[in-house]
Amino acid sequence: MRPSRSRSRPRHAYGGGPLGAALGALALAGTAALAAHGSATAQPAPLEWIKNSDFRDPLARGWSCEGEFVQTGRTVEGRPSGQDYAGCTQTVPVVADTTYSFSAYMSGAYTFVTVSGTGTGTGEVTLWADGPSWKSLATTLAIGNSNAVTVTFHGWYGQGPYQVSHVSMIGPIYPSGCEFPTPTPGVPAPTSTKPCMPRPTTPPSGPGVPTPTPTPTGG
Repeated sequence: MRPSRSRSRPRHAYGGGPLGAALGALALAGTAALAAHGSATAQPAPLEWIKNSDFRDPLARGWSCEGEFVQTGRTVEGRPSGQDYAGCTQTVPVVADTTYSFSAYMSGAYTFVTVSGTGTGTGEVTLWADGPSWKSLATTLAIGNSNAVTVTFHGWYGQGPYQVSHVSMIGPIYPSGCEFPTPTPGVPAPTSTKPCMPRPTTPPSGPGVPTPTPTPTGG
């Protein structure tokens, strides 16, 4: 089911900054965790949690879509009509009380990538672009009392085609003070200064932080 929206055009963009900067910040966070806690208590390495996030596989792998779409290589083009905005959604597992790096690479008028159901009470988190130039946008996604979110990308009613080549959600980044010690038989686990929720089960996209894809050309 598509989210309910008015047909008025957007006025404000949320988030910003290149994907490379977001990944660099995550790498620094991991280094700081290692220095503070040592390898036995370091936070788990951030992972990509969106299935088929870079569209290496057919769109149907991981995404549920409504409307007209064309997939060329690793780029998906949606073609909204006057009655729909050509949207695709995916449910993504998350860890409560952590943060993620949420980013997208997109172009078109208008192009939206959103996350809903974060459990923070602040509503949707949205990245959006307007125009033929490709934009790499990123923000920090806070998760409250939630174990899954809905990620959606779409265009806008009656507007021109839009393109998306990467949608990413990397994490979780745990609160400061969390410990993940290597279990030792007969030795009680140390008490963390903050509750540390476990990582979800194996991510659907495979391990590791993805390498950003080359910048598409054209508009």
